[in-house]
Amino acid sequence: MKEEEKRIELQKLCERLQSRMHYVHPELAFDALLYGWCKKRGHTKNWLSDVKRRGWLRLSMARDFADYCGYMLV
Repeated sequence: MKEEEKRIELQKLCERLQSRMHYVHPELAFDALLYGWCKKRGHTKNWLSDVKRRGWLRLSMARDFADYCGYMLV
């Protein structure tokens, strides 16, 4: 698998979450869930800032985030 294929864009994760949950403010809901997941996994705010800056998660982390949010990634 190519390196680019092992990544999931945060925007795509947000869109998939929104398509299932229909939040009034999807970006705020996504940020809150991402922050909660980050804390649960023991990551720092700096780590979260780096993820937001680069705009993607590794596929394994994206799957874990999807599990945290209660939806299937694929």
